[in-house]
Amino acid sequence: VDCYIDLGKTGTNFNRGAFQRLMQDVRMGDINCVIVKDLSRFGRNYLEAGNYIEKIFPFLGVRFIAVADGFDTGAGGNETKQMVSEIKNLVNDAYAKDISAKERAAKRMAQKNGEYVGSTAPYGYCCEKVDGIYKLIKEPEAAEIVQRIFEEYASGKEIQQIIDGLFEDGVHRISDYNNYHHVYWQEGETLHQWGNSSVRAVLNRHNYYGDLVQRKYESRFAKGEKGCDVLDESQWIVTPNAHEPIISRELFEKVQIRLKAAQDARSTVVGWEDDERAFYNVFYCGDCKRKMCTRRSRGSVFYFCNAAQYRDERKCSHKSISENTVQKIVRSELTRQMQLAGFKKKDMSAMSNDIFSAKILEIQNEIKKLNAEVEQRSEKLAQAFMQYKDEKLSRENYMEMREERNNWKIFCEERKETLEQMILRLQKQQKEETRFLRSLLNLEGTTRINAELAEALIESMYLYGDGRLEINFRFKGAIEHE
Repeated sequence: VDCYIDLGKTGTNFNRGAFQRLMQDVRMGDINCVIVKDLSRFGRNYLEAGNYIEKIFPFLGVRFIAVADGFDTGAGGNETKQMVSEIKNLVNDAYAKDISAKERAAKRMAQKNGEYVGSTAPYGYCCEKVDGIYKLIKEPEAAEIVQRIFEEYASGKEIQQIIDGLFEDGVHRISDYNNYHHVYWQEGETLHQWGNSSVRAVLNRHNYYGDLVQRKYESRFAKGEKGCDVLDESQWIVTPNAHEPIISRELFEKVQIRLKAAQDARSTVVGWEDDERAFYNVFYCGDCKRKMCTRRSRGSVFYFCNAAQYRDERKCSHKSISENTVQKIVRSELTRQMQLAGFKKKDMSAMSNDIFSAKILEIQNEIKKLNAEVEQRSEKLAQAFMQYKDEKLSRENYMEMREERNNWKIFCEERKETLEQMILRLQKQQKEETRFLRSLLNLEGTTRINAELAEALIESMYLYGDGRLEINFRFKGAIEHE
């Protein structure tokens, strides 16, 4: 049918363009067999790779072949090879984490030597190799914009005023600057206004006063999790006077004082309560498809499209709807659709429990496999010890096997701890969702839909400029309301 290649993409997750296209073709029924060179080419995340090979592909009637590993789900007597594939997937997962740790250590060493290791230079600089290491070199034209932003904010201008001024003067936002490679708009180009977050990012960047500040974040990949941790300032790697400054340290400090005052003022405003905006994660503008924003007005929460205030071609129409109105519409339609579909409370609870139970069982199976692998390696090490005692195995080989087993045991213990925490979280979510599902069909039992239930039952909602509200339930087709 096709050849799906994610060149240069990490195999540690399955959020890869070509892989997603492959799965779409599989779901469409165009593909009944997937062939890879070996299991590591399919993916290096042990849990997800096993889930696809053992559950998703068989359910969709898809045969899976890993040529170099001699693995074929369509061949008879495949139980032993299945175990081999599980072990190899686990090894691939561990290998990816080991490589990640080594790369991270190399990067830390370069940072401590005063080398810039970012993928792109901060706005206002370019990155060049000087005396064998990468340094930040000032870009005069972009540096003037950085200085302008700092000086205007320090003088008392609000961020929106700065954004308006940059747009009126035809200054490209950072992403367009990286694309066009010049600061000011030229004929035939598209001019976009700067985002609030982009201006704040410039105002918060320490590198502009000449110090090289790195390692402000650290990936959670080694822990088997997604995302990054924000590190304490004491953990940053700082090289003083590493490059030519764009602004003075005094100007930077003056800006930080004002930013801190603005942050403190915002923190005095009451934050969002739990489920105060239950549909936030599934609500979009029907015209521009952007995420709907929220604000408080007259004691109520309202959803609105923030793009209505844009000044460039992304400007959208004004639209707004209150949380209370959405609650009434969604709850009425949700109850009606489920009654029409013949759902009963016990059916809904069972449906929810089945989903959570499957996830928990999957994690428990991985823990069992980890325990089995550790036990197997310990037995091999015991046999190796006897060979060493009988002088059939050298001390060097035995010590190497022991170190390998110990490292593997440490990895498995850390992984099991992460998995057990995942089980606890899933069990807590299961109890909460079951309680909501049981009460959903009782009109007197549920006065509001909470965020968790909204995300579980609603795929997306769209509000259009003409007032139409489109609701796409996960179990039913689209429903529209005037």
